[in-house]
Amino acid sequence: MRRTARRRPLLPTRQRRLSQGFAPDHPYVRRYWVAAIGQGAVAELLRLMRAARDETPLPLPIWLPTLLRADLVRVEEGVMVVGDRVPLVPAALQRRFSPGLREEHRRLYGMRGRRPAGSVRSE
Repeated sequence: MRRTARRRPLLPTRQRRLSQGFAPDHPYVRRYWVAAIGQGAVAELLRLMRAARDETPLPLPIWLPTLLRADLVRVEEGVMVVGDRVPLVPAALQRRFSPGLREEHRRLYGMRGRRPAGSVRSE
């Protein structure tokens, strides 16, 4: 039986508050994170963030290994924990960007000590 045809177990979700990052609907998420980890993984991240916000269980994500490696999701005692905001793409994943996109990202978000445009920091 194909992996996608099997019934996936439901796992509880929990949201953690982050002081920096982008709202899930910010254009940064689609532009840069899709280039870094792919459209399917980003779509699954957004579903997971919504489920965590609503405190509802979600089927085990197919893209969970990718989300774990990107440090967008953690599993703690059988609970998928996801932030309420999406961080900047780490430098290691920016290598997957095209040269033009990498330069654009560096120009817009690469300055040290500067908060990303459109991000929110709660004190």
